[in-house]
Amino acid sequence: MKTTVKQLAAGTFIAFLLLVGNVNAKGTETKAISRVTETTLQVEKWMINESVWNAKSTVIYEIGQESETGLELENWMTSSKTWNFTNNFIEEAEASMELESWMTSEDIWNSENNTQETELTVENWMISENIWK
Repeated sequence: MKTTVKQLAAGTFIAFLLLVGNVNAKGTETKAISRVTETTLQVEKWMINESVWNAKSTVIYEIGQESETGLELENWMTSSKTWNFTNNFIEEAEASMELESWMTSEDIWNSENNTQETELTVENWMISENIWK
């Protein structure tokens, strides 16, 4: 089943490439000889009609001034229980830092005993002009 689907997809892709490769699109470019001329603009009646452009003469919608209700202080706004956050938080005590044996062990921190570095060598690919051009 998989091979059939793969073969069908490959065949469709190849057919699509053949169709695209054979497209003959000519005549889409403009020639330097042909010149485009714009038509003249004409003023129409609606362009100079005052009733179209004068918004004061026609009332499309009425604008009314909105009035807001008066603001009042409520009890919760001035309550010390609401705004006193220090009572809501419990401060956590952090555990003290302690030195562990591995932190002071000379075997771990003495780099001469633990690390054995290999010698660096220059290889041919590092200085090849063909690679670094």
